[in-house]
Amino acid sequence: MVIIINLEVFRLELNYLKQVAKGILGDKASGEISEAITALVTCFLSPNTYDSLSLSYLQTIEQYINQIQQEIEPDKYQLLMNNIPTIRIFMEKVKSEIPKC
Repeated sequence: MVIIINLEVFRLELNYLKQVAKGILGDKASGEISEAITALVTCFLSPNTYDSLSLSYLQTIEQYINQIQQEIEPDKYQLLMNNIPTIRIFMEKVKSEIPKC
């Protein structure tokens, strides 16, 4: 049951991040964030599938988050960051697991 709840929280955070990205950066950014996170989840579930693209996916997400930070007021950016803790933890976990090339 806890796993399902965590997945639901993750999904809600992803939808929130996509909506914020869409509103500030447009549909393309929102779609690319979603695709990158989906690919990272797949890699995370099967760690032997981590590849050179995994780092690229992380960089894509971080780049868009940085762009959002530049486009909005600091308090709104902090609200975004406070509302996506599961995604942030997930990204850090993936970073730590990607083999060093």
